[in-house]
Amino acid sequence: MSTTTAGIARDIAHLVRPQGGEPMFAVPHSNYQLILVSPASASGKIAGRVHAKALKLHLAQGGGIFIEPLEGSPRIVQGRVIGTDPVTNRILADVIVPMWIDVPKGQAASAFRHGDLVNGYLESGARFEPA
Repeated sequence: MSTTTAGIARDIAHLVRPQGGEPMFAVPHSNYQLILVSPASASGKIAGRVHAKALKLHLAQGGGIFIEPLEGSPRIVQGRVIGTDPVTNRILADVIVPMWIDVPKGQAASAFRHGDLVNGYLESGARFEPA
C-alpha cells in the first residue's frame, strides 16, 4: 500500500476555528466535530490524513464504526482495517474517516488483516495533516 496516497480523507472535513479554540473538523453528513492538532490555517473543504497513536488495539466481534466522543479529541475508535504498514507498525482504519493508527509497542500491525474490526483507545493529540 502506498503511504503517499493511502488514507487521505477527501472533502469530508471543514476546518472550523472557534474563536480562541483549537482547530475543529466538522465531518459533513454527521454530528462529528473532531479536535485535531493541525498546521492548517485555511477554512473550507480540505483533504488530508488523520494520524493517531493507540494505547491498545483489540479485535472487535461486533458493532459499527465510530469515534468517541462525538465532539472533541478522539479517545476511542472502532472501525475496519483497510490497510497496514508493517514497516512503520501502523494500520489504516475506516473509523468514520480514514485514520492512520500507530500500533503500540508489544503489538504488531501485521497481526491485523484487511477487513478486521478493531477497537482501541487513543493517546491525546490525534492530528490532521493537509494533503
